[in-house]
Amino acid sequence: MASPRQSLPLDLLCCPRCRGPLAPGAVVSCAACALEFPALDGLPCLLADPAAVLGDWRARSHAFLAELDAQADRYRAALGPSVTRTTTRNRLKLLAAACTDHARRLRALLAPLGVGAAAAPELYRALGVSLPASQGLTSYYANLHRDWCWGEVENEASFRLIDAALGPSAPGRTLLLGVGAGRLAYDLHQRRRPQTLIAADLNPLFLLAAQRLLAGEAVELYEFPIAPRDIDSHAILRKLQAPGPAAQGLHLVFADATDGPFAEAAFDTVVTPWLIDIIDEDLASFACRLNGWLRPGGRWVNSGSLAFSGDDPARRYALEEVLDVVAAAGFSLDGLREDAIPYLGSPASRHARLETVVTFTAIKREQAAPPARARRSPEWLERTDLPVPLLPEFEGRQLELRVLAYVSSLVDGRRSIRDVAQVLVEQRLMSAEEAEPTVRGFLRRLHAETQARAASTPSL
Repeated sequence: MASPRQSLPLDLLCCPRCRGPLAPGAVVSCAACALEFPALDGLPCLLADPAAVLGDWRARSHAFLAELDAQADRYRAALGPSVTRTTTRNRLKLLAAACTDHARRLRALLAPLGVGAAAAPELYRALGVSLPASQGLTSYYANLHRDWCWGEVENEASFRLIDAALGPSAPGRTLLLGVGAGRLAYDLHQRRRPQTLIAADLNPLFLLAAQRLLAGEAVELYEFPIAPRDIDSHAILRKLQAPGPAAQGLHLVFADATDGPFAEAAFDTVVTPWLIDIIDEDLASFACRLNGWLRPGGRWVNSGSLAFSGDDPARRYALEEVLDVVAAAGFSLDGLREDAIPYLGSPASRHARLETVVTFTAIKREQAAPPARARRSPEWLERTDLPVPLLPEFEGRQLELRVLAYVSSLVDGRRSIRDVAQVLVEQRLMSAEEAEPTVRGFLRRLHAETQARAASTPSL
């Protein structure tokens, strides 16, 4: 695969901040606002605030790797004298060694992100940069193994749905949003030969792995099945490899689909596999945004489960609502089907399922009104050299944290719950009636959180 920096089709892209044209150079930059876009292992980071996003992913990576090392330590600690069963000891030894080696391999893969020496795990947890509940660094990690090791049946089923939705017409200039582990982008490019294929994602782990795999390299990573078939299946070192290097014209970019760096009317086809129900932006806004990237008569092909699960009940769309949204965004439906396909059926796991997938083709019939740009953060968040205002919510949070720190500091290995409560009473922080039950409740929650963290395995 050609070097992305040398061959990136800048005419199909634009600045995600000001929508100006991009200028080539040692570092791709915006010709209008002069914003520079760094490269991640040669992949252009076309983000409105690349330093902030890369910094956030760096912190998430450090937090995940620190937790993976801690998990290995917990497996080793579990190998106490009371564990005498040979099979159990073998399982714990396997998992401990695999977690340690897996962390080493991921550090090497994520090295272009700047993942090196890290702060203590407690710092990341305290500052809120530990792994999020969803859409984290390894939220869809199993897809790497499915795409490039054991998932030929699933890969073929997914490709055939997109292939049928495209029909006999050539894809032309194609944009694929949510490249994930990269297999669909690879199959689409190799088998349908679009004029150009830009494949975008916001996950650096997937992009860095896909960059190597699409170039024909092999990547070795561990699979940790959900329901292992036997002891040896708890952690399996897999060799991931594409059937061959990707042909010229496939370009990976590090970009946010909801603030995409894509030029107006630049594409003949946009493909969104397993994407529209997991992005943060409301589908009604995203569909209008996508409309703007397509030429008149261009095609939008979507395929996925439509499992909307956001906080707003009004946006947990049913299929009928999705079709209304698509029509309101200037599209006419040109094909709709539902198919049950196999999903994550690892041969090493007892866990597998069929997923009912909705695939539709929509044709751009009219220009949709562009959605409003996301509201910018206050200037003191955009610029790191400005004073941070002491807002009322910050003052309240500071007081809360000081109270938590003070109560925690009273736990010294000698005081009882009653002793800690008595200090709070003496300091006139609480009444005698409420101090003891409140301290007991606080310590119960703290202990439960600690136990839950110790028992949990990183999301692999």
